[in-house]
Amino acid sequence: MAHALTLRIKNAFTEIPTVSETASNWLAERNAPPAADYLANLALEELITNCIKYGYDDALEHVIEIELKFSGGELVLTVVDDGHPFNPLEQPEPDTDLPVEDRPIGGLGIHLLRKMSDHMEYTRLENQNRLTLRKSFGA
Repeated sequence: MAHALTLRIKNAFTEIPTVSETASNWLAERNAPPAADYLANLALEELITNCIKYGYDDALEHVIEIELKFSGGELVLTVVDDGHPFNPLEQPEPDTDLPVEDRPIGGLGIHLLRKMSDHMEYTRLENQNRLTLRKSFGA
């Protein structure tokens, strides 16, 4: 079985369901637990949506690259895009104590991924954002 799944998609919302299905099937083939599938799909939805909504000022086609690894009970998911520099780890945590109607829109998805992951890392290299999250699910 392949050590990693690498997908390259267009910056279009219509790509997300196919990516999610492909990732789920790939993880199932590796006997990943349901929690790994859940986290992978949540991360893919959130990170790809952010790339598409906020990453580009033009209407051109861009490529978003996704890499999934699952080995030794650890999920490693990386998303690479050529959008605006954006380090989600520098974003302040949302104030979840505020009433819902007083909270600013946005930021909860990244907050949730930060809480659910064991480790997240961001780099900007050669005009590309690279965000990697890791989560151990045991052996």
